[in-house]
Amino acid sequence: MLNLIAGQKAKFTDVGITQQFTLLVELTTNSTVVDVACFGLDRQQKLASDDYMTFYNQPKTPCEAVSWQARSQQQRFDIDLTKLPDTIDYLVLTATIDGQATVRELGSSSVTLEQAGQTLATYNFDGSVFNSERAIMLLQVYRKNEVWRINAIGQGFSGGLSALVTHFGGEVAEDNRSVAETNLAKTTPTNMPDSQSKTFNLKKIMLDKPGSEHRINLTKDSHDHLIVEAIWIDNGDASANNDDLDLRVGILAQNGKAMSYVHAPEQSGSLSRMPYIEHQGDIKVASANEPGKETVLVSSDIAKHYGGKVALVFSVYSAVSNGAVSIASLQPKMRMQYKDQIVECVFNVKASPKAKSNLVYTYVIGIAIIDEHDITLQHSGATSKRMSEATPQLTWKADKAELKIDGTPMFKSG
Repeated sequence: MLNLIAGQKAKFTDVGITQQFTLLVELTTNSTVVDVACFGLDRQQKLASDDYMTFYNQPKTPCEAVSWQARSQQQRFDIDLTKLPDTIDYLVLTATIDGQATVRELGSSSVTLEQAGQTLATYNFDGSVFNSERAIMLLQVYRKNEVWRINAIGQGFSGGLSALVTHFGGEVAEDNRSVAETNLAKTTPTNMPDSQSKTFNLKKIMLDKPGSEHRINLTKDSHDHLIVEAIWIDNGDASANNDDLDLRVGILAQNGKAMSYVHAPEQSGSLSRMPYIEHQGDIKVASANEPGKETVLVSSDIAKHYGGKVALVFSVYSAVSNGAVSIASLQPKMRMQYKDQIVECVFNVKASPKAKSNLVYTYVIGIAIIDEHDITLQHSGATSKRMSEATPQLTWKADKAELKIDGTPMFKSG
């Protein structure tokens, strides 16, 4: 076993580490809350996407290369480098103190690398080697000359989680920062042109169980629209023509009788007139370096325009003509954003086992109920029957929208 000291590096091949392993972080504290995160960085050591910041509020990367879970004082990251996109060259493990405490208050702590139940490397540390820092860059797994290596960083960092995001090239939404972190961010260079910087929201909510829901508050007298994205990954096979999902939105007003639909390119809709939803275009491919993404915009005044509550059903559809592919292999998720509020409905194969079949073509990502004050977004996970190209439909039962996937098939040809 390798006992690492701060600053020590080693090749995986020298330690016997393969590309599938676990990092266990054990922190000794009194009542202080410590958040551990894993940042996925590109070759320039910058965050390319908030999808690759894995922590309590986002416990899994889209490709499932990194997943997080916590138990008592132990936080665990299961890592499979074979699933990691080629654009990610660094995984950096960090710990941040909640509130105004400092990492100097930590007792005897450690990061352990385990593989198949065997401990291969350990980095031990405690707070005595730090001063007034509120974060630590603990450990780095990185690729150099196509060889994976490990590095015990052991470096203190003055700011908290928001300042770390800024350090790695992101811009954090103001509502996520403390005053101290905001001031630090203003003086921390990112080495990234303004046109390439990305804003990250650490308050993003993730839903992964059918029926789980979250409420988004609509600002009074604001006419900002909602941004809804369906995002999926390359399924990893050799074919380039079967990574195509189509985002479809079904609309049913509480005082209406029939549903209407928005999908690209034939029924792309409009923000300025009925249906007050506009599809931003058909995307036909995902790649290992870039996920597929279709976007719709929804007027925040949609309930006012319809004269009452509106139910929306968001689904993705894989046409038979796209070739044999399972929806599960594409890992679709839905991201809804209104101002700085972000909610994601993520794919959960345990909740949607039928999506593993190549003969299941429709997957319902989420259902939203919108009135003039707020939006309630609910995770669905429902799938169509095998070999059925039926369209999702809603019916109102009091203030609830009930789903059935039994509507007339609807194709791009109209």
